[in-house]
Amino acid sequence: MPTFTISRENWQRFKILELADPSCHLPAQTDMVIGSDILPQILVEGIKKICDTILAQKTIFCWILSGPITENVVSFSTQVEECSNTTLSSQLRKFWEQEEIPQPPQISPEDEACEHIYATTTTRAPNGGYIVRLPFKEEFRKKLSLGHSRSAALQQFFSMERSLQKKGDLATMYNNVLQEYLDLGHMEHTNPCEIISNGKYFSFYLPHHAVVKPDKVSKVRVVFNASKTSGSGKSLNDVLHTGPTLHPDLMLLILQ
Repeated sequence: MPTFTISRENWQRFKILELADPSCHLPAQTDMVIGSDILPQILVEGIKKICDTILAQKTIFCWILSGPITENVVSFSTQVEECSNTTLSSQLRKFWEQEEIPQPPQISPEDEACEHIYATTTTRAPNGGYIVRLPFKEEFRKKLSLGHSRSAALQQFFSMERSLQKKGDLATMYNNVLQEYLDLGHMEHTNPCEIISNGKYFSFYLPHHAVVKPDKVSKVRVVFNASKTSGSGKSLNDVLHTGPTLHPDLMLLILQ
């Protein structure tokens, strides 16, 4: 049975035959299915080729048709889209923003607090150097407090000392760097006691370790770890303002 009604123009070619089903040009339900084992018993002599694709065979029920038939189908689709100038406005805005002079970044309250500390506490030493206080947070000593830190720093020092002694000249180079700090006045001897007042600690021992870079002029560098937590769970970095990021954005460097 066809899936669509065969046009009158095509159907005229088949009307010359006495068909077993005169209305076979109309889509309908199948009345009966005959198996291929019975097909030889119903066919009689007579075959006609109606066109390139349709074959007519004579049976005991009259003529039957077989083969594909097509119709020219014309179809089109319509899409309705609401007209909007949002995209155009966005592109124009981005174009003019690209040409504008960039605005300076907004200063955060933390950065303003750091600048205030530096402006009010920075002094000039007799030797020409500058003395600057550390930018402690306003919550320090009230909500934020340090704990004991000497024992942890001392334990790391002993461990590093044993490690350096096994590496020959590395211990000597490390001692030379620390001696240079003493000669330049970057550090000085102090009492081996932590500063405690009303159960709160006002001192912090910086653990340090060696970083070795053989391809550099200064092969050994001393690195201080201010992120080491004290007995209170807070480190020196935790009670200090971080300050703005000084290095450029990595993504901008890659794009450049």
